[in-house]
Amino acid sequence: MKTARAILSFALGALPPTLGAVEPPAPVPPVPSPSQLAWQRLEMTMFLHFGVNTFTDREWGDGKEDPAIFNPSALDARQWARTAKDAGFGLVILTAKHHDGFCLWPSKFTGHSVKNSPWKGGTGDVVREFTDACREAKLKIGIYLSPWDRHEPCYGTDAYNTHFKHQLTELLTDYGTIDEVWFDGACGEGPNGKKQVYDWDGYYGVIRRLQPKAVIAICGPDVRWVGNESGVARPGESSVQKRGNGSIWHPAECDVSIRPGWFYHAGEDGKVKPLDQLLDIYLKSVGRNSVLLLNVPPDRRGLLAAPDVKRLQELRAAIDAMLKTNLAAGKAATADAVRGGAETYAAAKAVDGRIDTYWAAEDGASAGRIEIDLGTPAEFNLVNLQEPIELGERSRKYRIEAEVGGAWTVLARGTAIGHRNLVGVPRTTARKAALVIEEARGVPAIAEFGLYRSPRAVKAEPRSLTAHKPAEASNVHGGGTVYGGDKAVDGDFETRWATSDETRACWLEVDLQEAKTIGRLAIHELEPRITKFELQVRLKKDAPWKIAYSGGTAGKQFEAGFPAVPARYVRLNILEATFAPTIWEFQVFEAGE
Repeated sequence: MKTARAILSFALGALPPTLGAVEPPAPVPPVPSPSQLAWQRLEMTMFLHFGVNTFTDREWGDGKEDPAIFNPSALDARQWARTAKDAGFGLVILTAKHHDGFCLWPSKFTGHSVKNSPWKGGTGDVVREFTDACREAKLKIGIYLSPWDRHEPCYGTDAYNTHFKHQLTELLTDYGTIDEVWFDGACGEGPNGKKQVYDWDGYYGVIRRLQPKAVIAICGPDVRWVGNESGVARPGESSVQKRGNGSIWHPAECDVSIRPGWFYHAGEDGKVKPLDQLLDIYLKSVGRNSVLLLNVPPDRRGLLAAPDVKRLQELRAAIDAMLKTNLAAGKAATADAVRGGAETYAAAKAVDGRIDTYWAAEDGASAGRIEIDLGTPAEFNLVNLQEPIELGERSRKYRIEAEVGGAWTVLARGTAIGHRNLVGVPRTTARKAALVIEEARGVPAIAEFGLYRSPRAVKAEPRSLTAHKPAEASNVHGGGTVYGGDKAVDGDFETRWATSDETRACWLEVDLQEAKTIGRLAIHELEPRITKFELQVRLKKDAPWKIAYSGGTAGKQFEAGFPAVPARYVRLNILEATFAPTIWEFQVFEAGE
């Protein structure tokens, strides 16, 4: 009997007996609201861009469209919902009204809607069919309502805020529970266009009153835009964001389209993103403590197109294959300290496959180590880390180790963990692996520490320092955000930054987010147009620009080196061009690369 008890004690990590329940670690503010927590745990959400642009073959409508153009021949919202559900998405967002002002529901406050279209004799309601289909499929529901309205005559006046709140009220009272309301800040009116001062606080008040559990995204207090439309978060993406003298819980959403455009265009059927690119996006959004919002636009029939559906099926299969077998599940786990010596917080809780249990260290600790013994050597190249974020985000600095050849070897380092970090490591064969929390806010706590052998190698980070960094352009083509400055730093040679036809001089500024020493640049134009340009740099936002390189013609594949220079901000300043500059990619590299 004594031997059996000794074995049991060892299996539990040699925990001493405790009297009474041990209190959980104190939350480390800020912490997510229940709605934010539920939203982050969805991990993957879907966007449906659908409306008059689907039928005009445009990205941004002008509000002058005849509603008669909207006439899907076989609209099936159940197909949308079924496809989303089968692919593992937990919430779907519909563009109830885009910038053209056309409403996919029979709004009482405008004639620019489905009620004046031939679809279903003017009695149809896309929002109704969408919400019904989502509930049937047990999917959460999101509504996109564009603040910018190019059709509404009162846009640009105080009356428009009342109009907008009327439409918001319709959507939030007539269609049951809404889980996410999505506002963007797009406005292409230009310097001489209408100026609308949006009553954001008033809009939020309507949502909080009518749908108090809904998260308000992007131009909202609950969810923030990650800063690009390539679906990629930064390494160490944190949900804790500084605001004034304090901090708030403001998790990131990574939006990207499965095609080059946001609305359906038949000419893009052959340009659906490859599986490897989508899997890379998944790893760099969901795998970086963010939620992936993938746009899949219905076609003119009102169906998700076959190439898109096929790619979503492939993506689901690839994710399932990648995360099929957690080599660490149920294996022996030990920690350098366990909270109160209690089994409730034992190291085993980090390998039990449950997000609602966790290992926790003792009060006062700001570092800790958890070790897994697989029993026999096994090969892995992907590590899953998750914190119990209901108690706040804790890790500030960590490393992953494996015992190889009798010595502990560092495989990867990181900072924030949050809801989930999927960390690619070199293919490693080892019996033991460890997570070392080097620095934490409060007591270290880990909900999951998993090891996987991925059939696809995790791609290395692109060497370009501008890749997926915040970008701002002085001019963007009127075609919309598909031509935004971020397209020149998204690592995708199928998307581009484009300027208006009359533009000959412009600039693209990129925040590298930390000071780097750079010594090479690359410019990839759609076609040779630039005839004179400068690469400008500065270390502080308010510092004057300095010229690091001056050039003449660029072209489709221009590269040049220059004397090493420190920079936090870089700007491609195009001084002269033969026609509107259009650039696939703008890259800068560290000196010596």
